[in-house]
Amino acid sequence: MRRAVLALLCALLIAACSQVALTGRSQLLLVSDAQMAQLAKQSRAKFLQDADKQQALVTESDGESGKYLPMVQRVSTRIVQAAGLEKRADWRVFLVRSKDVNANASADGTIVVYTGILPVAQSEAGLAVILGHEVSHVVARHSGERLSQTLIAQNVTNVAAAVASPAYQGVVGAALGLGSQYGVLLPYSRAHESEADHLGIYFMAKAGYDPAEAPRLWERMSAGSKGSAPPEFMSSHPSDATRIAQLRAWLPDARRYYDDQSLPLPAVIGGAR
Repeated sequence: MRRAVLALLCALLIAACSQVALTGRSQLLLVSDAQMAQLAKQSRAKFLQDADKQQALVTESDGESGKYLPMVQRVSTRIVQAAGLEKRADWRVFLVRSKDVNANASADGTIVVYTGILPVAQSEAGLAVILGHEVSHVVARHSGERLSQTLIAQNVTNVAAAVASPAYQGVVGAALGLGSQYGVLLPYSRAHESEADHLGIYFMAKAGYDPAEAPRLWERMSAGSKGSAPPEFMSSHPSDATRIAQLRAWLPDARRYYDDQSLPLPAVIGGAR
């Protein structure tokens, strides 16, 4: 039975291999785009319902906050087009009144920007850095990959614990759980964030926004966090210093697509591995 389960897991791993657009990185996908879009649609419906009840959804008539909505919509549209996603979904853009310094995009075609991130963005170019990153998560299918990794990690942990002596099953399960968290899931999450930064700087350049704003945005993010982030190995995100250094390294190649926006993005972007 245990061998059969392990054989099934190996077969799934082989069958589910895919590649990330533009970076060419191999990834594991056990769920389809349609399945992820449906999951996102369900969670978004609840989120938007709650935000509407709290009167947190910003409209153009909402005074100071409302004046930012056209900018958010404009930048979102340009980034989605640059990423080649305009036909994948019926895109909707929402500005939510909140102090949270956050934004996100999901596979169902929903983009949410919190007003708390606008002072950090400071400009359309700054917002393009943020939305380029978030839309890149959709391009790279990171949500589906994370779900797939979690499913595999859970099954491997369960099988390994079952193989262990009954007296040690609890200890083995806990140890493997921590190992998968810090040795697999968090490093992969950091890799996803770096990959989204990498794709995002190209998408913002292609959309007509100066990619030099990307490291400047993360310098402002770093200043705002005031060193409160956990050590990188315990975090789902790279450190601000790592992100800034990577973005500076990618900047010269990304700038080519800002200087000539008619230039098509290559099959594999410069510096990708």
